[in-house]
Amino acid sequence: MNVKLKAAGTVLLAVAACACVITHFPAISAQKSALAAAGFILPVGAVKELKQEPKTFPSPSTAVSPSSKAPAASSVSSKSNSSPASSATLPQSSGAASTQALPEKELGNHIMQIDLSGSGTEQDGIHVKNTNKNHTLNVASVLKEKPPLHIKTDGSPMVLVYHTHTTEAFADCTRSRDPTKSVVAVGDAIVKSLKDAGIGAVHDTTVHDYPAFNGSYTRSAKTIANDLAKYPSIQVTLDVHRDTMTAENGTRYKPTVLVNGKSACQIMVIAGCDDDGSLGFPNWEQNLRLAVRFQKGAAEMFPHLMRPLDFGPTRYNEQMTPGSLLAEFGTEVNTLDEAVYSGSLFGKVMAKQLKALASG
Repeated sequence: MNVKLKAAGTVLLAVAACACVITHFPAISAQKSALAAAGFILPVGAVKELKQEPKTFPSPSTAVSPSSKAPAASSVSSKSNSSPASSATLPQSSGAASTQALPEKELGNHIMQIDLSGSGTEQDGIHVKNTNKNHTLNVASVLKEKPPLHIKTDGSPMVLVYHTHTTEAFADCTRSRDPTKSVVAVGDAIVKSLKDAGIGAVHDTTVHDYPAFNGSYTRSAKTIANDLAKYPSIQVTLDVHRDTMTAENGTRYKPTVLVNGKSACQIMVIAGCDDDGSLGFPNWEQNLRLAVRFQKGAAEMFPHLMRPLDFGPTRYNEQMTPGSLLAEFGTEVNTLDEAVYSGSLFGKVMAKQLKALASG
């Protein structure tokens, strides 16, 4: 059963010191329209702003029309002719792993298990959530545009995995400097899957959010720059995080799926957009091409594993390469085992898509 969202009401922004992403929405009902979780990463200073005036995001749109911000052949365009969002559910793909969406379920201790894979707008077999004001997204068009990457399968480093919020962890330990308990363990799983498939990868476990949380993105940008200088063959950078979602009644949400009979946390990929031209982010469309391919590949291999692709007016160091993305693995109430398992699955998705680019 899909999680549903009540009609408009007062939104409580739950700001947790352990969280890199705050998702906010009114009280949950199983009777109304489909939930599209409004997740976003908080840059320095944003918490104060959001406490003063909670933001209302525009609805997703699938329309395509000419835009002065992108070439005529681009898949991203002005939202002047937006159409209603589809609520279609993600289909089970032929040959996919045995994947089962889980029903909404009370787990006790104010924790709710949910499935977010069918929220947002459905396009071409995947779901997206667009919070831009000036650009829409046409998935089919993006899939025709090859990312400008030079992928090799000779073992040379192609992927950098790192963590801006390195101490983010999971159930029973929402912050930890122990790399076996934090998002670092998820990064290890991703890198192992990549290497097992012949894609060279580097995992930088530098801690950027301790002892100070503010300035984490500035510090991780320096780490990326150092790694790119040390490993000039790197084409893709992936910032691995853990999300948090809390409703106004204190309920915390646990996005979960079964893959081959084993519980996994759902994943959200964030692809930023220089929506109004103010972010200094000229290569965002190139990153988007890779994000859509990963989202499509995951839908085919592991249906229901992914939350909607988050396409919004953000940057988060994604300007560093034309293959830079951010991924959120579960929330603070998912278990470490669920997150690590999802890391291994997503690493397989990445490897397959990157090898296709190498052969194409």
